[in-house]
Amino acid sequence: MRLAMRCGIGAVCAGLAWSVAAEVDHTASLSVVQIRGYMAGGRVFYGSGVVVAQDRVATNCHVTRDAGRITVGKGALSFPATAQRADTRRDLCVLVVPGLPFPVARLGRDGEVGVGQPLYFYGYPHAIGIAYAEARVRALHPFEGGWVIETTADFTFGGSGGGLFDGQGRLVGLATFLSAAQSRGYAIPSAWIAAVEAGEAREIGPLRGLTFWEDAAALPAFLRTLGK
Repeated sequence: MRLAMRCGIGAVCAGLAWSVAAEVDHTASLSVVQIRGYMAGGRVFYGSGVVVAQDRVATNCHVTRDAGRITVGKGALSFPATAQRADTRRDLCVLVVPGLPFPVARLGRDGEVGVGQPLYFYGYPHAIGIAYAEARVRALHPFEGGWVIETTADFTFGGSGGGLFDGQGRLVGLATFLSAAQSRGYAIPSAWIAAVEAGEAREIGPLRGLTFWEDAAALPAFLRTLGK
């Protein structure tokens, strides 16, 4: 059940907008994969990702940006990424992974997420098996043509790039970063994926630049007061 509530552009949308959770569609977890980024010197960085098109996996760029080689897997299955499309500032990378056998996630549309709405997280925290957690939308922050989702979900190491799904199993965001000072989780919107997909593919290799939440000199307004 959705209660009537609108968010104006340029303002944070906050308050309770959803009162009844829809039945969870756990089949969404089939589209969530583990990411391994192999750095120079043998170091491995772990994260999560979501299959968003045939042979395409969306994840956070901070998961893969230092990697010279990337693999995508689930259980005992592992597949090499051959190319990537990247928007480092938005912290969104789309990997090209030929032969990926996992189902494609259904994408939610911008504007369908409401404050207070139940969300469901699937990812690979602690670099082990897939995990599930329930959460809610705490606030929506307009930023660069989409809504960054502030959520009650707790993203731990390895969970970055994991999927936030609504009750109908639609991907609405990718778990991205935590504010440790205020125990707030933030997810980038799935609405950004199409623009990154339209960009030019590049070879797998280190990326340059800071994400919007790392760049202290150009933080969006909703992040400037964190930790104070």
